[in-house]
Parts: sequence; C-alpha cells; structure tokens
Amino acid sequence: MITRDFFLRMIQQLAQVIAKVLKLGSVQQYDAAMEEIQRSSRQLLGMDVLLLTTLSDEEYVRLFTLGNRFDVEKCVVAGELLRLVGDVKSQQGEAGKAFQCYTTSLSLFLELLIRESGVLPKEYFDEIELLIEKATPYEIPVGVQKKLFRYYETVGRFDKAENFLFEILEQENEIAAEGIRFYERLRVKKDEELERGNLPRQEVEAGMYELQIRTKQR
Repeated sequence: MITRDFFLRMIQQLAQVIAKVLKLGSVQQYDAAMEEIQRSSRQLLGMDVLLLTTLSDEEYVRLFTLGNRFDVEKCVVAGELLRLVGDVKSQQGEAGKAFQCYTTSLSLFLELLIRESGVLPKEYFDEIELLIEKATPYEIPVGVQKKLFRYYETVGRFDKAENFLFEILEQENEIAAEGIRFYERLRVKKDEELERGNLPRQEVEAGMYELQIRTKQR
C-alpha cells in the first residue's frame, strides 16, 4: 500500500538524483549521468535497473513481490530511474535503447495504477501521460497495450481504450472476451459519462456489434 510519508521521502531522494542527472545531461556528461543512475539503482533497488528491460511483465512482478505484498516502493523507484535512463539515451541519439527504457518504465507505472488506482498521486498519472507520449511513435509491445487499454478505461477516456482494444485484437484473439465485458461495462454508464469519454452510446453499440461479428468469424 502506498503511504503519503513514503512518497514524501521517495520524492526527496529521487528529486536529488533527477537534478544531478539533468545537470550532467545538460553539459553532455552522459557517462557520468549513467553512473549516477546506476549508483542510485544499486542503493535504492539493490540491483542494476537495466536488468528490468530484459524481463517480461510477469518476471518483474515476481521480482517485486514479497510474499503477498507487491513492493510498490521499488516499483516507483525503478520506473523513475528507467525514465531517466531513457532520457539520457535519447539525448545520445540511441532511440532504440531509449524506447526500451520508456516502455518498461511505462509498464511499471501502469502496473502501479492497476494495483494502487485509488491512492496513486496525480503526479504519477502525469508521468504515465509523458511516457505514453515518448513511447507511442514506436510499436508498443502487446503486454503494455493491454495495460493501456485498462488505463484509459480507468481514467474515463473510452475512445482511446477502444482503439487499443482493436489493436490488441489484431494480435491476440483472446482479448475479445475482455472486449465484450468492456462494452458491457460501458452500456450501464450514463450518456453524459460516455460523451465525456468520447465514446457516445451509439459508438459503444457499434463497437460491441463489430466485436461480436469478429468473434463469430474466428
């Protein structure tokens, strides 16, 4: 469970790291910036943060799980540090490595949203939006697309959730059942809420119909 006291402490620690890395990056001392990130990673996480870019979602969830508790603190730290690595790699012109770090960071923050949606501070929703902007010029892995589908429904942007639903459907048929449940959840909402989510009722019904047709064809 995320606590306010934890965030105050963590924000202070991470703010110092971010300030140092930004200062080093501004004068193109990229090796020194990476050393600062790695030092902080070993201190705060007890591991090389870049290890996470080699793991699947299931693997890092296991890594951050202690008994029945998901280690929210380490997930926050890892997400922030990976974003910093992505920024350094982007400044160095290493777009592929930057994207890998951004998508892993995005996946971590979306995992936090799934687990802590009721208490996740607003700044982390802003962080997610920033990472989406950095990652979307490239092909986002299907596992992250599934999390974005859930994210956009959670924040009430139903049109974007629907877009990801059909993107995922082109790659995995299994999402169809979840897609039908998505439309069923939208059907019970008021028209005003659907309008605010840019997916009016007639489009909800059209989407449900198209999904049912696709399901029958397959």
